Amino acid sequence: MRYSAIALALLLVGCGTSTTSLPTITPAAPSQSAAGLPDLQPRLDAIGVLLTDCVARLRGEPVDPADNCVHVLPDVTGVIDEAEKQSAKLAPAGQAALADVRRRLTEIAPCEPWFAAGGASGDAQLDTRCGKAWDALFQSYNAVRNAA
Repeated sequence: MRYSAIALALLLVGCGTSTTSLPTITPAAPSQSAAGLPDLQPRLDAIGVLLTDCVARLRGEPVDPADNCVHVLPDVTGVIDEAEKQSAKLAPAGQAALADVRRRLTEIAPCEPWFAAGGASGDAQLDTRCGKAWDALFQSYNAVRNAA
């Protein structure tokens, strides 16, 4: 089901949904020196698109009724679990990026209700803490994606 949701997100993005104001996870040029994780690349890319799509929820922008963002953190966790099993194929920077994503997932876990509420609450400190946690997760995931 999740893979269908991810494929749908890719289709929607490819069909012209407007996300020009949103950050995107962009792959770096492949490295010739590292083997990387080519078998995980499609999943890493799909989750990257989903993360990009979910940023809209944190800006108070409308979210599609079939919102796949409900599963974004478990999806990130799942693909990172798979990447960690193959981490020996990554350069040291890639291995460090995996550890950083794992740490960021732990930091963002208490923010799940905040995320479900659209990235806003009546508590300015919570908004700031969770906003920073989301940004850090997004950046760390991008580093993993590029290292793979």
